[in-house]
Amino acid sequence: MNPENKPESLLPSWLEAQTERFVRRIGTFAISVFFVYMVLSLSSATLIRIGNAQSSKGNEKLGTISYNLALEFKSSLKKAVRQCYNDSEKQQYDLAVEHCSKTIQINPYFAPAYAYRGLAYWKLQQYDHAIANFTRDIELIPVATRSYINRGNVYMDLAKYDLAIADFTKSIEINPKEQQAWLGRGLTYSYQGKNDLAIADCNKALELDNKYWNAYFCLGQAFSKQEDYDFALTNYNKAIELNSKQSIMYLSRGIVYAMQKNYESAMTDFNKALELNPNDMDAYVWRGNAFADLKKFPQALTDYRKALDLSTYSKQTAYTYCVQGVTYAKMNDFDAAIASLEQGVKLDSTSELDWCKSALENARQGIPAP
Repeated sequence: MNPENKPESLLPSWLEAQTERFVRRIGTFAISVFFVYMVLSLSSATLIRIGNAQSSKGNEKLGTISYNLALEFKSSLKKAVRQCYNDSEKQQYDLAVEHCSKTIQINPYFAPAYAYRGLAYWKLQQYDHAIANFTRDIELIPVATRSYINRGNVYMDLAKYDLAIADFTKSIEINPKEQQAWLGRGLTYSYQGKNDLAIADCNKALELDNKYWNAYFCLGQAFSKQEDYDFALTNYNKAIELNSKQSIMYLSRGIVYAMQKNYESAMTDFNKALELNPNDMDAYVWRGNAFADLKKFPQALTDYRKALDLSTYSKQTAYTYCVQGVTYAKMNDFDAAIASLEQGVKLDSTSELDWCKSALENARQGIPAP
């Protein structure tokens, strides 16, 4: 046989050509499907890393675009992220923790999930978990001012004021136009009694937006601690004018009125605060104080008991037991006074309530409270 001769095909030439083309197309399609699958599987993770990198460089728009593309490439991640965000917006924080955790399980580098889960833990008063999540967000995106601010807020709730100021200051260094950072640092300075620094920071927040009601509240707090009650009321009034739905505004203004012994206005504000937030422990305590000053002792005790039922924070609980004890002493019920004051002293871990210890000693000696 001549080696240059090929065996004749059993198929017609036209059919043979179509068959070859079909086989090539099937092969090409299979390879394409495999390639697309691999790209989609890998690109979601890659795009998240790119999103973190761009956000870390301050390119938030590019970071957001990368995140959104990553979600489009991985439907399970997209679903978990949507639930994480929606639960947070609806203030369903237990569910937010669950769905944000699911997001992190799918991709542990998706930084926003840590920020949202940290927020949920903060609202649930699980402070250690909140701090850990905000810290992880910062590790992934070192310029994440959202987590510096929120971690600072957690430290403020824990009375770790130096740590709070450090976080707010870091946020300001990254972005000096971040109003919440100036506000948070101003409030923290106010809690430390550094009222001049507080006023400077609150005014800076107002420079950025003169409609920022929180900044007027911050000024009200600082002026109140300076016992400059007229300026405090001016700022609280402005804050309420801008946002009349915040119970803390009425509570704070009511406290100033009480300090001025304007109990009628104080009671109106405390009642309004409780109307807006029936679980506002501080409003019950301060309304109880006002009742006690007016010598309406049964009403005062009712409010103190309600406050203790709502209490979740030892410092607030200690104060409430102390003022309740003083009220019993005013009624010459020394057994009840001693029991309540002892509880207050026991819970006073910060040793800030020396007057409570003095009241306890007086009650033990049967000395009526003034």
